[in-house]
Amino acid sequence: MAMDDYQVTLGGTRVEQVPGVRVTPVHPVIISVSRETDIPAFYMDWFLDRYARGYLFWKNPYRQDHRQQVFFDQTRGAVFWTKDPGALLVRLDEIDALGLHYYVQVTLNHYEGSGYEPGVPPLQKRIADFQELSRRLGRERVVWRFDPLLLSDQITPDDLAGRIQFLFSCLGPFCKRMVFSFVDISGYRGVTRNLKQYGLTAIRELTPDEKLETAGFLQRCSEKFGPLVMACSQELDLTPFGIVPGRCVDDRWFRKIAPHDPEFNQWLDRDAKKDKGQRPYCTCIVAKDVGEYSTCMHQCRYCYANRSDEVVAGRYYRHVDAMRQGVLPESIVPDTGSGISEEN
Repeated sequence: MAMDDYQVTLGGTRVEQVPGVRVTPVHPVIISVSRETDIPAFYMDWFLDRYARGYLFWKNPYRQDHRQQVFFDQTRGAVFWTKDPGALLVRLDEIDALGLHYYVQVTLNHYEGSGYEPGVPPLQKRIADFQELSRRLGRERVVWRFDPLLLSDQITPDDLAGRIQFLFSCLGPFCKRMVFSFVDISGYRGVTRNLKQYGLTAIRELTPDEKLETAGFLQRCSEKFGPLVMACSQELDLTPFGIVPGRCVDDRWFRKIAPHDPEFNQWLDRDAKKDKGQRPYCTCIVAKDVGEYSTCMHQCRYCYANRSDEVVAGRYYRHVDAMRQGVLPESIVPDTGSGISEEN
């Protein structure tokens, strides 16, 4: 169901009037918070307030004339994504109060000193915060991601292996799953453009042989330190190395953490299909992402989700300025003259 330029009521819930924009109401059972930006690090006040209001707007990054109004009336599960586990750690009581079944994907890379991740906290703080998050939530609900694996003039294959092993030694006792991906530069024109702009053209993808060598090394680390290694959206068959395809939004994991919610488990049995909106080799089940591209202030240089530092900073400023004025935007970045209302 969708509508244009007028206001309707859907199941007793208000659907906003958005002149010139086609709005589709959606009622997700699982939400992703978020693949598109680091909501726990930068937009958690906004998300918690919007959840309390019962809905938010998600803007289609490829079609400015279409967006979704995301209602939370049927939401039972959530996956939180962050590169700053400390930011999430201090909000756990508020998240628990939402009554959701949730677990956390923490991307914790070791590119310290490279300038590739200028906005993330220092490595040792992230490690300590990850460990404490695991103590609070349990190993089953904290997933470690090393995402992406890349090489450069600063990061040789041997250096990358050493960095991986160091993190395995620190994080292995605190999680049951380690998820990785290989950097994809050629598949994203924006990544190539940004790396050139930042003077980081030496960052490169791994060759097929280097990928296989790395997979073998990851297998040995898994055997030594414990976590199951999973590959995110990987075309190569790495099962000979004991590496299985990752499922970051995972019905199997929700069943583990929500065994006493029969309605949620019935939905997982009936409707937890592959998310067709994700990449071909992604095996995640359907979930609604509530983030927005070009808003993450970590500003990682290899990231496909940010256009430029200037665009990101400008959009972040608009968000912060609105919140300081007591305005709660209905999407992360406030609209300017679009007809979308912004609540006080």
